[in-house]
Amino acid sequence: MLDNQIALYVERDRKVSRQKQYRIVGLCTFVVAAGLLLMRILLYYLPIESDLVADAVFSLPLQIGILVVVPFLFYKFGLKKNVREIAAFSSMRKTRWYNLVLAVPIGLCAYGVTIGVSAIWQNILIQLGYTHSSSSLPETFTVGALLLSLFLTCVLPAFCEEFFNRGGLLTTVRGSFPFKLTLLYMGLEFGLFHQNITQVFYTALFGAYMAFLCLKCKSLYPGMIVHFINNACAVVTDYCSTYGFFGGGIARAVNETRAIFVLMALILVAGAFAGLTVLLSHLNSAKRLEKKKDVIASSGFDHKNNRVVLVGEEDKEKVRELGLDKEVYGEKLEEALYKPTLRDNAFFIGTAVLSFLTTIFSFIFGWVV
Repeated sequence: MLDNQIALYVERDRKVSRQKQYRIVGLCTFVVAAGLLLMRILLYYLPIESDLVADAVFSLPLQIGILVVVPFLFYKFGLKKNVREIAAFSSMRKTRWYNLVLAVPIGLCAYGVTIGVSAIWQNILIQLGYTHSSSSLPETFTVGALLLSLFLTCVLPAFCEEFFNRGGLLTTVRGSFPFKLTLLYMGLEFGLFHQNITQVFYTALFGAYMAFLCLKCKSLYPGMIVHFINNACAVVTDYCSTYGFFGGGIARAVNETRAIFVLMALILVAGAFAGLTVLLSHLNSAKRLEKKKDVIASSGFDHKNNRVVLVGEEDKEKVRELGLDKEVYGEKLEEALYKPTLRDNAFFIGTAVLSFLTTIFSFIFGWVV
């Protein structure tokens, strides 16, 4: 009798058990959350007057040290992976060219959707008595300040945040939960990851979408492009608004346009965003179907048992990846998801509690102050 179980995202020559992998990634996630909180506390007490300098002091050790170096060390020594295996575990693999091309307009539309959702959330917080505090740019514009802002706010998060949040963490979560539940968990994780009440809502939606993008493209790179463009648009908008470039940019245009037209523009952007997502999903599905047909055409056929005879069909992981499980085995292979116990989830629960309490404190702090 054929075993209809198949492991997801697991190397054949597993060096550690799935349980150990789950626990180590959970511990890594907790360490990252604690490190982020520690950095926020240190920054609050450091006597730094310039917001741009404060951003550099906060972002450099956080993005590079906590979000890249710390996970890398956990994967290398805890999971016993080499550099190539860490890259594969983190979904840093080649993808089709159209995924990279479509990531550009998706990033632009994502920014439009983000500012719309963020504006709604900010208004809700204001109605609840929350006082929003934002960092200010230098009084005089300099190219160096702009480049530094782009590096700190766009380049670093696009690589570092994606490496951690949509890398090994997403791989591990997907290996234990169904697709839709994975998107929900990864959305909540990314929202709480920021530990800031003003960001928690739209970043949760953004995180769920980025997880979808990574799983659909089977690569981290399209998400990095989307993340970079989304953040770059925010930086450019701030600079245009502060220094009056292009008539104040999008911010001034929105403020001087009737609300009904702004709403219509947001609906159009959201529609374009959805359309591009459907197109990307369709192209990847079509490519997979084309590859499936090519494999079938080059394979034999068992007329007696009415099934495709595939070379190497004992490799069930490969068969399922090609979507040929029903043609080869006559049945749909089930996902052999690792079911974590309460003890396995201890560090993930600790991370959620820590991040949730920090997020609530950020609201109380803004409400009181």
